Order: sequence, then structure tokens, then C-alpha cells
Amino acid sequence: MPRSLIPLYGITFLDILGFTILIPLLPFVAKRFGAPDVVAGALVTTTAVCASLASPLWGALSDRFGRKRALLGSQLASFVAYLTIALAGGLPLLFLSRAIEGLGGGNLGIASAYVADVTTDEQRPQALAFGTAAFGLGFVAGPIASGALAHFGFAVPFFVAAALQAINVAVTAALLPESHAPRATRTSFTDVRIMTRIPGIGNVLARRFLYIFAFTSFFTTFSLYLSEVFGLGPGGASALLAVAGGAGAAVQILLVGAIAKRFGSRKALLGGFVLGVIAYAAIGVANGIAAFVAAIVLWAASGSLLRPVLDARIAELAPPERRGTILGFGDSLDNVALIFAPTLGAAVVGIAPRLAGVIPALALAVGAVLTARDHAYRAC
Repeated sequence: MPRSLIPLYGITFLDILGFTILIPLLPFVAKRFGAPDVVAGALVTTTAVCASLASPLWGALSDRFGRKRALLGSQLASFVAYLTIALAGGLPLLFLSRAIEGLGGGNLGIASAYVADVTTDEQRPQALAFGTAAFGLGFVAGPIASGALAHFGFAVPFFVAAALQAINVAVTAALLPESHAPRATRTSFTDVRIMTRIPGIGNVLARRFLYIFAFTSFFTTFSLYLSEVFGLGPGGASALLAVAGGAGAAVQILLVGAIAKRFGSRKALLGGFVLGVIAYAAIGVANGIAAFVAAIVLWAASGSLLRPVLDARIAELAPPERRGTILGFGDSLDNVALIFAPTLGAAVVGIAPRLAGVIPALALAVGAVLTARDHAYRAC
């Protein structure tokens, strides 16, 4: 594995750690300013909408000016956003900080393009899996750190998130070598539309959207589901998320590369989608905590396999000079899922909690069908 990826994984972990320190506190910050619960949802939606618009642009900038410069620009935008929310004295600045965060949200797509630049087709699934593991560890550690830091005052977690992003900027500038030489190319939204017509690209982007939609729908209602079905509070939900995070990291670090190498990306993706359908079905019928734990281990394993192999597939099909743009467009689709999936998931849980996995299972079933119909594979 290329050594240049070591600082990139650290950067990814710190970036997600800072983001997830902030997210659990947004509803409480909104209430501090006298806003109703719906405003907290609007804050998340603001970030997602802005990121949906900006992610392809960041990918295109990384294609034109190099991954490192684009990554630094995105990180600086996040730093300003975190500092703004720490200093916010009312809702206008709160919304401004969320808009800045969204408009600067190109980090993950650029990081995936960086991994694709410095790895071979054979190395790529495992290398991307390590990046996903760093993402997952940050997702587990962030909410824990958020709760601990909030005891020192509401502003403290946001200042810490800003400090983490400042460290990220310094690490990127000092330790991350450039992976993509700047090129005198310009990308328009028409170009993006044309690129998505490359054989197989549209299919794999659709599958990635379905996976993110399914994951987000259940993840954002995880605590509500546990409360309604098993009577667990926030502490129990956090512990079970940590179990899922640990299982997912184990699969990403130990198994993804071997599975993709042994079976090929098509069969690995089919297995991941089918495993996810089984997991969501098991979640609906789990009659105790032990059965639910088994179900979420399968859920975590499915996602840990799908995300890196899907990204590796996009990188394989995309022209190297446009790789950042297409991966950025994939991030944009992720954010579209973030706009709609939580609301739909919450509505289903509100009506019948045990049906929480139905829509995610249907989404992954469609993903399995699309995988079977992807004729752009060189080998099956």
C-alpha cells in the first residue's frame, strides 16, 4: 500500500471526528436560540443541499488544480464553518455556518480520487476500505467526544472541531504529497452529464445512491427504533452503534481486499447487497437484543463491503483526468439522499417501528438487480 495514504487516512479520521462532534449538538444549539425542532432538521438540510451543489465543483477543481490544493480549500471552508458556529449568537449565523460547511464539503470525494490516483486496480478496494474504516472510527468517536466536551459549555465542542480542522490543514500542507498533476481542463455541468453516460458509470452511481439512501434512512432513525422497540435510551443506542462500527471496521481492514480479489467486484457487490437485504429483514423481526446485535453486525458488514467496492468501481471506469469530478458527483448524490432519507425513515418508524428496514431493503434489492445487469464489467 502506498505510504502517502497513511496521512490521508489520518486526515479522513480527523475530518469526520470534527463533523460528528458537531452533529449531535445542533438540535440543542437551535433550541438555545428558541427555535422549534424542525429548525434542527432544516440545519442538516441546508448543509446537504449546499454540499449537493458544491461537491462536483470540488471534484472538478481537484482534476484541474490537483487533489492537495482542492483538499486544502475544502478543509479551510470547514474550519471557517466550525469557527462561525462556535461564535454564533443567533440563528442567522448558525445557518450561515451550515451553508459554508456544505459549500466546502468536497473532502470525501477528493480523498477517494486521491486513493484512486496512487493505487492499482487490485489495490484499490482494500485501500478505499481502509479509508472507509477511518471514516467509521471517526463516526463512532465523534458523538462520544461531543457528549464529553459539552459538559464544559456548548461552544467548546465547536472550538475543538475547528481546532481539529486546523490540524488537518497543517497535516495536509506538510505531509500529503500531490497525487494528480494540475491540468488545464475545465468542467461544466454538461460535461458531468456526458461523463455519467460512460458505460457502467450511471449504473454504479445509481447503486451507490441506493446504498447511501438505505443506510441513511436506518442510521438516522436508529435511536428512535431502539427506543420504540426495545425501550433503550441514548446510552444503549451509542453502545450498539459502537458494536456496529467495530464490526464494520474489522470487515474493512481484514476482508474487503481479499473478497474483491477472490470473487471480483461484481460478485462482491452482489454479496454486499444481498447481505444488506437479509440484515434489514432481520432487524424487522429481531425479538431481543442478541438477535438485533446479530442483525446490525450483518448490516455493518454489508455497508463496509459496498462503499469501498462501489468507489473502486467508479474509479476503474472513470477517465483519470475526470476522476475527481465523477467521484464528486457521487458525493453530490449522497447528499441528495441525506435530504430525503431521514424524513422518510422517521415517518415509517413513527407509523410502525418494526417496518424500519422495509424501504432500505427494497433499495438494496434494486441495487442487487442493477449489479446483475451491469454489462460494463470486464470480468465477472
